[in-house]
Amino acid sequence: MMKKTRRHLIVATLALAAAGWSHAQAYPNKPLTMVVPFPPGGAADITARLVAKGMSEQMGQPIVIENKPGASGIIGAEYMLARPADGYTLLLASNSVTTFKWLYPNVSFDPVKDFRGIGIALQSPYMAVVGEKFQGNEVADLVRAAKDKPGRIDYATAGNGTGPHLFAEMFKQATGTFMTGIPYRGSAPALTAVMSGEVPVYFDILLSSQPFLSSGRLKSLGVSSKERVPQFPNVKTFAEQGIQGLEIAAWFGVVVKSGTPEPVVQALSQAMTKVVRSSAFSTRASELGATAAGNTPESFQATIAQDTATWGRLIKEKNIRVD
Repeated sequence: MMKKTRRHLIVATLALAAAGWSHAQAYPNKPLTMVVPFPPGGAADITARLVAKGMSEQMGQPIVIENKPGASGIIGAEYMLARPADGYTLLLASNSVTTFKWLYPNVSFDPVKDFRGIGIALQSPYMAVVGEKFQGNEVADLVRAAKDKPGRIDYATAGNGTGPHLFAEMFKQATGTFMTGIPYRGSAPALTAVMSGEVPVYFDILLSSQPFLSSGRLKSLGVSSKERVPQFPNVKTFAEQGIQGLEIAAWFGVVVKSGTPEPVVQALSQAMTKVVRSSAFSTRASELGATAAGNTPESFQATIAQDTATWGRLIKEKNIRVD
């Protein structure tokens, strides 16, 4: 009986392995869909179309973009998760998915458990951006002003619970400052408020503030990347200016539903890596105000888990609530 059981286990294991290999060999044998949980035309949509086009060429199947905007990206994520875990429905995810479980108690999914990372397409660091009339050029000037007038220095946000708001709270923790957040309906009006002098500072991602920095209508006091960004090499990192713990970036990446066969995950990863590490993609990412990434599924999964934990601690400590 023992021998028979062991023999059956071996046969079953080999059969499963063969099935997985067969699936990987056949995959993909039909068009794929990439869900974008934001409207057409924005940075997420542009990124998705660049990645999908390249991956389609690599994999020999069309990848159809399907925009499913709403509820800060939750609708698109839930739409993808309602599909089979077979690798034919992808999601262009942003780092905002790592905040959902903390900001929206009734959200139906957990990004760590329910997503399987394929890879990060691009990253964009946060910057402390101020108007051209701001007196000073470094973070120390902002910190000094905030400490001289506790609570009387305002900062713009793109709304409660958004990335710029959460990063501003991290900045305040790291610098021991007390500033007052003024929520606007998105980055565009927040940037306008800073440029007009309505508020002195906004903690924006480079991806959306780059055009105004290039034109001189805004200036940056510091950047959250580990190294200076090539678009603005004269802007010092926060770490260079003595402020630790702010090395975090916004990202766009591709995920599938947890439970997708590993051979399929690896096939998607290989195709995406070739696209993201190409010189053409890197150039386009730089034009958008980001850097091309490209990493392994395991590394991306670790980033999702780390960001979920980081934002969770901050949101709970600061008792942050959405609008």
